[in-house]
Amino acid sequence: MSSPTLSPSKGSHRLLAPLLSVGLAAAFVLPLPIGAISTSGTVIVQEGRVIEEDLFAGAARVVIDGTIKGDLTVATRSLVINGVVEGDVNGVAWSVDIAGEVGGSVRAVAWEMDVSGSVGDDVLTLARSLEVDGTVGRDMLVAALSARNSGQVGGEIRGELVWSLYLDGSVAEDVDVGVHRLTITDTATVGSAVNWRQGLIGQNIRGWTTRTEISSSADLGLVSEVRPIATDITVRALRLLFQLLRFVGLLFTGMLLLYAFPRLTKRAVDRAWSRPTASFLVGLGVFVLVPILAVLTLFTIVMAPVALLALGLWLFGLFAGAIPAVTALGRRVTGKGLLGSFIVAAVVWRILRVIPLVGFFIYLLAVIWGMGAWTLSLWDGWNNSREAEADHGDLSPRLGSPTMLANPGPRLELLGLDLPPED
Repeated sequence: MSSPTLSPSKGSHRLLAPLLSVGLAAAFVLPLPIGAISTSGTVIVQEGRVIEEDLFAGAARVVIDGTIKGDLTVATRSLVINGVVEGDVNGVAWSVDIAGEVGGSVRAVAWEMDVSGSVGDDVLTLARSLEVDGTVGRDMLVAALSARNSGQVGGEIRGELVWSLYLDGSVAEDVDVGVHRLTITDTATVGSAVNWRQGLIGQNIRGWTTRTEISSSADLGLVSEVRPIATDITVRALRLLFQLLRFVGLLFTGMLLLYAFPRLTKRAVDRAWSRPTASFLVGLGVFVLVPILAVLTLFTIVMAPVALLALGLWLFGLFAGAIPAVTALGRRVTGKGLLGSFIVAAVVWRILRVIPLVGFFIYLLAVIWGMGAWTLSLWDGWNNSREAEADHGDLSPRLGSPTMLANPGPRLELLGLDLPPED
């Protein structure tokens, strides 16, 4: 049974996130659980093999060289389609490589996706990067870091690109994207309009503007920048209130950590100041590697709870990770205690974040530095507890030895007991 395809309307670009959520949820809910189910280290549909029903596959690697008459739903690290899937492709994967033919739509959450074959309907993806060298019959809805179209898209390209969109292929209808860097070469063709606006970076970092390189030889329709509508005073007040509440939440979290975990927090502040280079490098590793490793281990049954916990701690670190670094700087400047230093430095840190570009990098530097200090503090605390347990283990046999007991003396006589014979 095939799930219905998703075809966005002209004004759906502002609802991209809800569409992605609904579409990806529908990818797993709508197909009925009737069909072939395969879980293994590697699932391969060999060339010439025909599966007459839907296929549900959970494996480290899924390779389709044959034909699937129904839908393909996967959870894998690597999905390779060299054959034919007559229905839809739904799934979560680290990498998706479509070199064959998909008759329906492709809906996937992936780190990277490459479409060098053909997709009959829509492509709906949340990914780091998307490469289209083949053909997409209808629309592309994309939320990604970067995307490139060197092939043919029969409908529209809509979405949010954190970094870049590169067009040197053809798009039959509109291109409507939020992007930081837009490149359109002289070989590109767009049947209708090209509408671009500031992407997530430009919207959230003051002073960051979109860059465009649009060839005058490209066959394009109307090209325009979509500027945001000026917000009224009510929306501005709500944004200011949200920022104030977020700052108050940071102050409350810092005070709670200082009172609830004083030794851990003090040790983290000390590590941030006494070992700044090590703290920053460790924090950079945590900042970059934890989400990557967590996503990789989410595909394993045993490590999935650990991955979710690691992601939760990482997200908490984005909010409260800067506390040790900010407190360490405040203590060195003001000479106050931990609590006073944290409050003064946090206020200054929040004011500096208003500066365009510089404020964002100051924020990011403090978060990474603080993440490393927290990590070193936890590591040192764990090592200290192990050493204490080892020392306690060495002393316990001697304390329990009969030779360490004091001479009972006359106390046993008072109880009417005989003294042990002396040697």
